Amino acid sequence: MNNTTSRPLISIYMPTWNRQQLAIRAINSVLRQDYDNWEMIIVDDCSSSYEQLQRFVEDLNDSRVSYTRNDFNSGACAVRNQAIRQASGEFITGIDDDDEWTPDRLSAFLKHKHQLVTHAFLYANDYVCKGQVYSQPASLPLYPKAPFSLRLFFKRNIIGNQIFTYAERFKQCLFDVELPAAQDYDVFLRMVVANGEPWKVEEATQVLHVNHGGFRIANSAKKFAGYFNFYRKHKDKFDTASRKYQLFTLYRIRNKRMSLRTFMALLTLRNTKRMAHSLLEK
Repeated sequence: MNNTTSRPLISIYMPTWNRQQLAIRAINSVLRQDYDNWEMIIVDDCSSSYEQLQRFVEDLNDSRVSYTRNDFNSGACAVRNQAIRQASGEFITGIDDDDEWTPDRLSAFLKHKHQLVTHAFLYANDYVCKGQVYSQPASLPLYPKAPFSLRLFFKRNIIGNQIFTYAERFKQCLFDVELPAAQDYDVFLRMVVANGEPWKVEEATQVLHVNHGGFRIANSAKKFAGYFNFYRKHKDKFDTASRKYQLFTLYRIRNKRMSLRTFMALLTLRNTKRMAHSLLEK
């Protein structure tokens, strides 16, 4: 995999569902990239409103951008996998339909592509937009990612929602369609186990948009079910401290009061600090 060309093709996958205007914003941010040898694979998961987005892609008349609308809804993970399997690039990365990139996103990753010989994937810092109007992404709050450590990663997803890696590597480690939540965490963890620790790129090259009114899984029962299944799937990899951290997280997601016995069983310094922080927020 280390015989990369000087201008490799990068595949970009984007699942979308009923977010036409946001998806168009995401596509425009890809079109503004200062590196132009890419393909964008958009898969629409049977949106009820799609005509504007379909027409936008058609009017682009850009062979690099493809749009497919499925005849039935199959879920985010299945749609991601559908797009990833179609990738013909040497490298691959993704974009959520409600986020956007800074113009140097792809070129920033390419500067570090040699790290993929010994690292599973690349990831980078993000900016966070909570609905405010901004002229430059650098004016937004920074969402800095922690330097990678396996000890920390076994407790929580410190990677975020997107990575950059070899396309064939991602095709060998697709999203788990049985998980209703924690899908990113799951696939990244499996990739780390299979291919080694990732490499962090320090530049912030993505704007994460939150509080835009779209559906979010954060407060739904699906989140608990997803993380519970994630924990059962991977608990054999975790050390004792990581297991206690993960179980404590499950109680918080479920918003279930712990008995004293349970709290003592999950007692660690980190969990004690998390409990104290939760009490201060109330």
